[in-house]
Amino acid sequence: MSEKEGNERTVYEGRVKTGDENQDIKRLLKRTWYIFFSRSAPLSPVRKMVIRTVFEGKNAVIAAPEKEGISEAVLAPLCETVLEEKRKGLAVLYLTPTRARANEIFGRLREQLARPGLRVSKKTAYRVFINADNPPDFLITTPEALDSLLCRYPEGLERVRAVVLDGVHGIDGGYRGDQVRLLLERLREIAGKFSVYALSTPVGNAVQVGERYMDDFQVIRVEEEREIKETYAASFEEIFELAGKEYIKKILVFCGSREKSEEVETLLKKFRDPLTAAAHLAVLHEGLSGSEKEEVENFFKNAERAVCISSVAHDAGISVGDIDAVVFAGIPGNLHSFARGFECAGKTTGFARVFFLCDSKSMPLFELLLDHAKENFPGNKVYVPDLSVAVQQIFSVLFSNPWGVDEDYLYRLFNNFCAYEDLKSIIEELLASGLISSRNRKIYASEFIMNQGEEGTLHSNIPLERFVEVVNSRTNKKIGEARLSPGCIRACQSFSLAGKSWEIFKLEEESVYVKKSTVKAVFNSLKCAAGLGAFFEYLPDKIQEAEIEKRKGV
Repeated sequence: MSEKEGNERTVYEGRVKTGDENQDIKRLLKRTWYIFFSRSAPLSPVRKMVIRTVFEGKNAVIAAPEKEGISEAVLAPLCETVLEEKRKGLAVLYLTPTRARANEIFGRLREQLARPGLRVSKKTAYRVFINADNPPDFLITTPEALDSLLCRYPEGLERVRAVVLDGVHGIDGGYRGDQVRLLLERLREIAGKFSVYALSTPVGNAVQVGERYMDDFQVIRVEEEREIKETYAASFEEIFELAGKEYIKKILVFCGSREKSEEVETLLKKFRDPLTAAAHLAVLHEGLSGSEKEEVENFFKNAERAVCISSVAHDAGISVGDIDAVVFAGIPGNLHSFARGFECAGKTTGFARVFFLCDSKSMPLFELLLDHAKENFPGNKVYVPDLSVAVQQIFSVLFSNPWGVDEDYLYRLFNNFCAYEDLKSIIEELLASGLISSRNRKIYASEFIMNQGEEGTLHSNIPLERFVEVVNSRTNKKIGEARLSPGCIRACQSFSLAGKSWEIFKLEEESVYVKKSTVKAVFNSLKCAAGLGAFFEYLPDKIQEAEIEKRKGV
């Protein structure tokens, strides 16, 4: 048994045996107990254990349902330590997977931390700046914003003593999780040693998850059996009839695009049954401003009965509180988006009620997606690093160092991420394409990279989908329009449109020519799409082909 596995067992058994009252924790949290826990019932054993672990400065993966209130158990001792040490400067980074989650945490902490005199700030833009003369004690941010900070404000990160990775299960195993891995390595070069706390829903192999982000850590877990009840329905009438019988009051409908959201909204406004007649309709899409989106989210949270229709990108996320049921009104863009949809249902109950709006042709694809989601519990799936992140991080490092970096530095940075030969091929490809240059064993950014950095776009590896005209290559007739990621198009993958499966045959300007495909091929493409970051196109052709093949078998 490895040391980490031993830690996991010891901590778990300790959780079972602990019988202390709250008094011992109150003594530890002299300044922060009443801020975080005064209204709570006696602390659960797992929360006590988390508090002690954080006080000891140990790294930890904490895998527990959201209802356990783990974030407070991590933040309270961190606040206590910052107050005790009276250290000036940014001390704690709280990394969230979505901007919506960042808003939620910020809204909760702003008043709490103000009472003992701590300052909290939120930065989620791709061009981030912090007041160097008056930095916050706590910063809530996203992976992309942290990338920007490392480039633009490295001196402001020198005093960081703890990093909290909130919802790590939502990014682990994909390009955003891999980006965080490398951002932590870069942060260690600036701040030295700091503690890392990865917060997750229950995961299969928490040890393997933890090894990607930290060393010498403990695992604290609370097991949870989550039940999924699914229904395949041909119409919204059928869905809402069942929802009424099951006394479901709050429903979240996932759509693939803003256009689909508006189409569903129009349909539901016309369709009035006892449930929808009494329920409010709320629509979230990427066209809303931040304040408009927050207003819609708050409206939905506070409504007793409501239906929320969403096409928000998964990095933006949504914050809509407790949901009774989720409806998938279309095929998701990738498996990550599909899995995140399940998390919205039954967060506090452990019971996920899911409806799939589909016909007989699309039902088999939803069945494959659901089976895959059940089998590939977070932390269980085979990990394959996304090498597009290597390109993105090379660009980011070079933008932050316009005077160039030693080539050896790049090999050290990626030492535990990808094979030496792969990195060598990537650097050679970037040199050949003129995206980087080399002189005397130093690598320099091109004007293209510097411009991307100034715009802030190089900090994100999230691919932007685009609309393309879809043409049947056999008949030369237009089938419709599809919203596809660049990776899907470049790899000539399969997708679903008009109830049928299609494979990209060739690309001409803004049109893709397709031939008939299979449901299984579309499913494999959705698996690949979850692991193809925006910088995938800059990889050597041979590595691109290998990356796609690897993901087909995962």
